Amino acid sequence: MPPRMRKGTKAAFVVVVIMAGLAWLRLRWTSFGSCAALSRIRRSYHAVVLGDKDFIAKRVRFKSRGAGTLLLPNGLLGGFTIVSAKDCVDVFVEGDDEGSPAQAEDEMEKKIQKAVRVEGRAPIVGPRGELGERVVLLGKEEPKAEIVTILKGKRYLGLIKSSSLAHALAFEKLTHNGYRTDADGYVIGQGQ
Repeated sequence: MPPRMRKGTKAAFVVVVIMAGLAWLRLRWTSFGSCAALSRIRRSYHAVVLGDKDFIAKRVRFKSRGAGTLLLPNGLLGGFTIVSAKDCVDVFVEGDDEGSPAQAEDEMEKKIQKAVRVEGRAPIVGPRGELGERVVLLGKEEPKAEIVTILKGKRYLGLIKSSSLAHALAFEKLTHNGYRTDADGYVIGQGQ
């Protein structure tokens, strides 16, 4: 028969086991990647408990994950950047060369036709005073939100895509006047 533990020893043993278990869970939870666990918990809480499936924290930060060029279906090149918010939501930014201003306008209209819902459509003024148009689109499949911009007389289409409309809009607002990245890779809007 094993020796009996005293009540104080038994309680201390239980506390040590619980603390070790909590430390292991914390280590495991925060090791899921570079995303902050607390941000993920907050986003899950808003989605599941409050029913806000497009929640975004008030002071969201975006970190650059990569950039490059891609070959477009029209045979021309486009540039892209991928950023991740601290709550693990990705935002894809593209600048697509459509070949001519008319083709850029046609491509924008195709995107509008494919969208499930047009959330907003308005004229814009570019960084050098050029007139243009901005359309916010929602779709059925990923990415669900897309912000498309075009400047009159230009052959480029600007795209911001994400599974979250709130994240796409937050990134657009942050980078409206241009942006740079700091030494840690976080996106900083010009003038901030």
